[in-house]
Amino acid sequence: MKKIAISLVLLLLLNLCGCSILPVGTNISSIETLKSWSFQYNEGTNDYSVFFALLTDTERYVSADVDADIRIVNENGEEVYKGTHSVSKNDFGYYSSQAAGEQYLANLKIPASDIMAGTSANGKVYITIYKDESLRFDEVNCEALYCLPIKDVQINASSLPKEVVIKGYDGKIESKIKVESVTYIYEKEFTSQLKITVSGTKTYGSSSSYDMIKYKIYDSKKFVVEDGIFYLSSLSSGDKFKDDSIVIYDVIPGETYSIDFFEYN
Repeated sequence: MKKIAISLVLLLLLNLCGCSILPVGTNISSIETLKSWSFQYNEGTNDYSVFFALLTDTERYVSADVDADIRIVNENGEEVYKGTHSVSKNDFGYYSSQAAGEQYLANLKIPASDIMAGTSANGKVYITIYKDESLRFDEVNCEALYCLPIKDVQINASSLPKEVVIKGYDGKIESKIKVESVTYIYEKEFTSQLKITVSGTKTYGSSSSYDMIKYKIYDSKKFVVEDGIFYLSSLSSGDKFKDDSIVIYDVIPGETYSIDFFEYN
């Protein structure tokens, strides 16, 4: 009697839901619907997941052996990935995707190393699910947001080491600064920016002088993309310095920049 009561409750719940989330194996011919496709980066395993669900004509979630064609195109029109994958019933399970929470889905994994670095972290993922001649869904797509690999940038400082002479209002030399090296950190997450550190030595002048050095940053076509001044104070002759005040925003992935230093007039 207790078993009968439990069975009736389960049947009532399924009828109220309209579609069952209890997965079953199935024949390809009974698959009717493709839904819940999404794409995400998995930081812990350094790979990507393409999620999707298959449903029968009675809206029942199922697992099946299918094939998947995947294309990834970033927002600048660069195709950074193209591949065909065989998805087995073992690839289906309860997964938590960032887009839709926990669902019964196929989880198709793509290693991060298989996706080419491009010039944008955003794009679209195009998905086609099929099985021989018996099943084929139209191509669908979803967003890839802030997760695609992007190319590194470079900064050349070929003029270094370079001595910058700093003069007073009367034209007399007040100090000399030897700019010796440039290092940088390229931050790719969300906002593309370049943080530059300039190192060198004050070779002439007293600690009472306030030294201003002009810099210009050029892109690979020799256009000036940034210029400004950094300041050094209280340096005596022979003192070494590091200045990290230079930050460039809206950096173009894959670009090669160059930097040079001048006397500030």
